[in-house]
Amino acid sequence: MTDLVLVPASAPAEVLGHRMQQALLVILAGLDERGALSAEDTEALRRELRILLHQERIQIAAAEIDKGEQIVTYMLRPSIAECLNLWFGKSEQTDQEIWTRFGADVALASRGHYDHWALNVEHPRLLVGLVIMLDQFPRNMYRDTPQMYACDAHCLAVVKRGLRVGVGERLRPVERVFLCLVLTHSEALDDQVLCMEVWDRTMAELAPDDPLNAFHEIFHRHLAVIKRFGRFPHRNKILQRANTMAEEDFLSDSAFRFDLPLVRREDGAIVFTGTVKKRTVKLLDHEYQTLLPDRDEVRDETFEFSYAGPDNAFTRTRAELEKQGFIRIGDSVPDFTAETSLGPISFHDFIGDSWCVLFSHPADFTPVCTTELGASARLQAEWSRRNAKIIGLSVDSAADHARWIADINETQHTEVNFPIIADKDRRVSMLFGMLDPTTFGHGAKLGQTMTVRCVFIISPAKRVELILSYPAFIGRNFDEILRVLDALQLSAKYHVATPANWRPGEDTVVLPFISDEEAERMFADQGGFRKVRSYLRYVRDPSLRCL
Repeated sequence: MTDLVLVPASAPAEVLGHRMQQALLVILAGLDERGALSAEDTEALRRELRILLHQERIQIAAAEIDKGEQIVTYMLRPSIAECLNLWFGKSEQTDQEIWTRFGADVALASRGHYDHWALNVEHPRLLVGLVIMLDQFPRNMYRDTPQMYACDAHCLAVVKRGLRVGVGERLRPVERVFLCLVLTHSEALDDQVLCMEVWDRTMAELAPDDPLNAFHEIFHRHLAVIKRFGRFPHRNKILQRANTMAEEDFLSDSAFRFDLPLVRREDGAIVFTGTVKKRTVKLLDHEYQTLLPDRDEVRDETFEFSYAGPDNAFTRTRAELEKQGFIRIGDSVPDFTAETSLGPISFHDFIGDSWCVLFSHPADFTPVCTTELGASARLQAEWSRRNAKIIGLSVDSAADHARWIADINETQHTEVNFPIIADKDRRVSMLFGMLDPTTFGHGAKLGQTMTVRCVFIISPAKRVELILSYPAFIGRNFDEILRVLDALQLSAKYHVATPANWRPGEDTVVLPFISDEEAERMFADQGGFRKVRSYLRYVRDPSLRCL
């Protein structure tokens, strides 16, 4: 790529003349294929010609070059995994960060204040920065509103003329993605075809396992939709367009969703694992050679990303939320095997003849969870006294758990000696319905849902006796968990209920289905019961009975 070089104000006339000639070629490229100019086209042409009257606008200021680099660097992270999480993950944190850092510049770009970036063909990354401000950032800032698409026509014109003067060839494939995304966001079939032409040439530069190969399928799917419908039905609701019957059927058909064949290797790198044999598929009205692996080629690997169609790329989060189970009080607790910080377990065998408290955590190395595990570890004597085993769960690996436990022991002045389930694939979380549809991870886990702070108290009969759920940002009250465990054990043993705010040693109440006569016999050695209403009868805590 050409180095960014500033031309001083005193540059020779021939240098300035060459730059003016380049800028004129870009402007003329924008007029190609136009039989006539609209009033808007004419005003844009005038604006750009006025730019040429000011030499300093041809010589892009150093501060603007820095700004363009900041924008491109924000979208192009050090690793492709970080890029994909940023591009495909829907995170409110990312949306807000873009608003804060670049919102003012996006507003200026939408009014044409940075159009001169597209005239400087010697600095092609400036065009990429402009495209990101006009195409990508509005989709974050104005998500699910018509303003997402307000700059699309402006951005499309900029990209198409940039391609005509050869700017695309001076960009790396990962930078060229942003130009192709602008074309594939268009609802014009010619733009979709142009996207495929540019991307086919780009793929010739990619290694077979380059994750960018995934865009081959994404772009073909956009083309298929435009061929069939002439527009993106996914936008109809936002743009207040009425769906046709065919579009209604399409939007309700989940078959359009597919997994991108991107897998994470042991070293953390994400790679493309497409087909090893070429095959032609037909999607809607569009026939093409797919790179997706056939059923018999798919190994026992979990793809990192899923894709739900135009304008709706997302991580595995949605599928996990839809597939997760639902556990109710009274259900038999599901059995499962899992790795833990203390080695593999079979859950039913772990419970044995004890009571069990299973409690989940959003993630390792998080502040609230650290204090909770410390608190539960300090209560080990209390759990033992109640014949209860405790077991934690977090959506990280056993190795992460081991490092985290060392931190917990040091910061909370205790010793965690109970297991923590390693649920990195969220299998157990989904089984118990622990995933939180409102709270998402950050950093490497950007866009992935976290687990709610769930508590399941399970009896020795392997029955779920109590469920508590706390949001991720609220720590649990372990005094309350001990209190309800006492109440459950008391009720199971003596057939009583506990009133509001009950504490061990305080009066209990007789269960409503027990008659007065039966209650007299059952609680004779407690002094009988005190009847306030026919349905409200108090009796001493039966565990205080003197034998």
